[in-house]
Amino acid sequence: MPSLPISQLPELTAITMNSEFAVAESGTTYKVKGSFLGSGKNYISAYETSTISGFTINSPTPISASTVAESLGITISNGTRFVVSSGGTYNFQFSLQLVKTQGGSSEDIFLWFRINNNDVPWSNTKITLANNSVYTVAAWNFVTTLNTNDYIELICSVTDSHIILVSEPANTSPTRPGIPSVIISLTKI
Repeated sequence: MPSLPISQLPELTAITMNSEFAVAESGTTYKVKGSFLGSGKNYISAYETSTISGFTINSPTPISASTVAESLGITISNGTRFVVSSGGTYNFQFSLQLVKTQGGSSEDIFLWFRINNNDVPWSNTKITLANNSVYTVAAWNFVTTLNTNDYIELICSVTDSHIILVSEPANTSPTRPGIPSVIISLTKI
């Protein structure tokens, strides 16, 4: 094929996830897959449909989100590690539905982030659950820079084994969707 100026090249009008094409930059030609083009921003939205219980007191535990709703360029490894396929700045967001099922005193859950199995400094938060059977939602986000193949995890530690992350199935009267115990999203910004 003769070398043509960019203005005379045919226009690519549709890219699918399986599309592959060559891109040249600074004398090097690269193969690019369509799945990495979309908006140019990787993302994942995942949730957990089961109730998570049986936490060991004062033991850091990674939190799972086993059902992937949507994903581009981010995968889940070991059930808890959100692995990015390209470096950049990411927004990690989560929500948890918490409840203390029994016990007379207030108990705490601590939540923080790890990157590549290293605790992120100053990322911890304490939530105190004072009463039994009172649902609490913990939800916030964290912005951080990750390198290619880095992973980020949400970690918890409890002061009482009766603290659980509750999931509830879809219901009627009125008809409504199920409630996941965990929702996690990671988006390149």
